[in-house]
Amino acid sequence: MPEEPDHPGETFAERLDWLFRTTPDPTGKPYSVRHVAGELTRRGCRISHTHLNNLRQGRAPDPRRSVVEAIAAFFGRPPSFFTGRPTDREPPDDDLLHLLADPYIRQVALRLVDARLSPEGHAVVVAVIEQVRRLEVAAGNRRGDAARVAGS
Repeated sequence: MPEEPDHPGETFAERLDWLFRTTPDPTGKPYSVRHVAGELTRRGCRISHTHLNNLRQGRAPDPRRSVVEAIAAFFGRPPSFFTGRPTDREPPDDDLLHLLADPYIRQVALRLVDARLSPEGHAVVVAVIEQVRRLEVAAGNRRGDAARVAGS
């Protein structure tokens, strides 16, 4: 299997395609466009898999900033990854500063910084967090069902 180039390309489409080709899902397989579009939509950035694929292929104009930010976050990159200026620093927004005041969130964030994980490692951490969230939601739903049955 040929090794992927270290350079992600110059255009938005080239960089997006590079992320799809070089960032494996938690099972080690490439993310599908359909999966990423579904996850972005679930996170509040409504995008069809067709439009995402057109962005990846360079058949659609570069997206608005909110879409760039959502795609970058999914792949564990700063939005500046798509501009070709990786040294750009995004100023922290008020929500992030507020969230970092939570000692649990701060602990996780600091461990991620200390670990110096690859983008693939970050993707695995995000996937684990998503799985724990799904398990807790399912457990909460089961507890709610048991309480309703007991109250009947």
